[in-house]
Amino acid sequence: MTDRPSSPNPRKQTDASSLLLELAKIFCLKKFSRALINNKPLLNNDIDDHYKPNIAHDLKSFHKYNFPSFNDEDFERLNLDHYLFRFQWQSNFSSPIEQNLLSGGLKVLDVGCGTGTWILDMAKEYHPTNIYIGIDILPILPDENSRLSNTGFIQCDLLDGIPFPDSTFDFVCERFLIYPDLTDSQWKYLFSEIKRVLKPGGYLEIMEYRIGYDNPGPITQNRNDQVFRYLNSKGIDPETTINSIPQMLQSSSFSDFHKQDKICPIGRWGGEIGLMMLNSYETSQKALNKRFQPGLTEEETDDIFASIASEFDEYKTQLVNFRCYARKN
Repeated sequence: MTDRPSSPNPRKQTDASSLLLELAKIFCLKKFSRALINNKPLLNNDIDDHYKPNIAHDLKSFHKYNFPSFNDEDFERLNLDHYLFRFQWQSNFSSPIEQNLLSGGLKVLDVGCGTGTWILDMAKEYHPTNIYIGIDILPILPDENSRLSNTGFIQCDLLDGIPFPDSTFDFVCERFLIYPDLTDSQWKYLFSEIKRVLKPGGYLEIMEYRIGYDNPGPITQNRNDQVFRYLNSKGIDPETTINSIPQMLQSSSFSDFHKQDKICPIGRWGGEIGLMMLNSYETSQKALNKRFQPGLTEEETDDIFASIASEFDEYKTQLVNFRCYARKN
């Protein structure tokens, strides 16, 4: 890796991210003004109170998220997932932008940022004049004590639009956002919003799981089939949606397309990575189970996942995740 230019600690920088968040505020106030003209009611009485720099705020009503509750275990899972995939890929991204990040001055957006770990990691690693913004629907964004001055976070429903003007960002990253939440039409709308806020010449990078398993056992396959029937009943077909990503990034709007797969073992047989992957799988699937099979007791749920964990080891089950990126024309 190229040596980074010396620079002061980002915590001591002017809070440039607050200027970008102020831009989001102005953009959304204009958007909401149009809504008021069209007699569309807003749920927040005082919009300005929701647009103070560096605090989480709610643009409109929450989109119905498929994980009905969020606890400390889920919070920890998202943080561990970040380090798991950074270790697996030996990087936080694959797009050819590292030299630009080292030089500084980039605006970076993390769509569906979760706990913000990726943003904080990037802000610590690269030049402090870069600005990093994270947006997510869940109220799990980093507290003010954890943030760097060149980072900012907005809590909002992405399906109401991304609250920034056209061509704002040099790099947009989206990771593990589609499954199990978005319909195909919702993803296409979100993709159009991501493309809108990305500058010409900027890079979009998407990281998702390939749907399904390599070497699943019968219990695992049955469980997977049940989950997909449930999701399909809600109008969600993640396999179709995720399979469409490469085609979308190879459209006339983009160039320099690249895609790479990584195989990830799941279960004790896969060593440390396999155990981390197993923990992530169980935590996320148990959360989904509360909606998918609400009548099951905790003991019954534990029994199901114990059987699946045994199958992972017996069949040496694997998951495949991929990164793909392209440059906006």
